[in-house]
Amino acid sequence: MSLIRYTKAALLGAGLSLLISCSSAPITENDPGQMFKEAEEEIQNDHYILAVERLKSIKNKFPYSQFAPLAQLRLADVFFLQETFAEAASAYEAFRDLYPKHEKTPYALFRTAKSYFKDSPSQIARDLSSAAKAAEAYREFLRKYPSDPQKDEAKSDLLLAEDMLAQKEKYIADFYLKAGQPKAARTRLERAVQLYPETPTAKAAQKRLEEMNRK
Repeated sequence: MSLIRYTKAALLGAGLSLLISCSSAPITENDPGQMFKEAEEEIQNDHYILAVERLKSIKNKFPYSQFAPLAQLRLADVFFLQETFAEAASAYEAFRDLYPKHEKTPYALFRTAKSYFKDSPSQIARDLSSAAKAAEAYREFLRKYPSDPQKDEAKSDLLLAEDMLAQKEKYIADFYLKAGQPKAARTRLERAVQLYPETPTAKAAQKRLEEMNRK
């Protein structure tokens, strides 16, 4: 055999040996722990699309593994980091529905509220359903987990969300007053006072009611 032919044969044999050895190595796609680790690395490197693919793959392929709930939670976190807050809220709620007794359920509830809060518009004339959902979720969180480390932040956000909702009531009341409908305006002001009594706007609404009573 010539030297050239011998060298080619040797390289081919080495290549086959490498393929055989690689085929016997652990495959990442069959290891949810390794997949989750890789997803975490992608998150740390801001490679969110790749992270989402990994996390969804874990959920689909290993729904009963210990990494399935962690993948669901981190998927919600990735949506939150991407500032797609409506998707984040939905993903956190899905975690709570799927794993109601998980140790991370308080965190998921807090993040549900935070996502809705972040998704709320800055203009009170717009739809404030996200602010209402945020307030509802924060109240539930504070009721169920009053000693949670996130309680102070939850209270602060809740007050802001409720004040936004109270402002909406006062905004509508002002519209009714300008339209010459004081009875409808009074109803809205009373709602602001009754539903959101701790807010600055509720105090302003109460003052407006007192002025109306004096007339």
